[in-house]
Amino acid sequence: MLECKEVLKSMSCYLDGDGSQELRRTLEDHILRCRCCWVLFDTTGRTLQIVSDAAPFEAPLAVSARLYERLRTLYPSA
Repeated sequence: MLECKEVLKSMSCYLDGDGSQELRRTLEDHILRCRCCWVLFDTTGRTLQIVSDAAPFEAPLAVSARLYERLRTLYPSA
């Protein structure tokens, strides 16, 4: 049986549909028994669905300018 730490390392692989059938089955078994991992798995899956279904949009110029200014403040060498 996998421990939560191992499940977390493999979760993105699972959500992307990658990994062996055995690994996927093992992850599913753990997620069904572990409430913490199930909540994380469910929340991550829903978030990915929302993000991937969202249509791209262009931020207003004032918002973009403020965002870039803040990024320059946080990361001056970038």
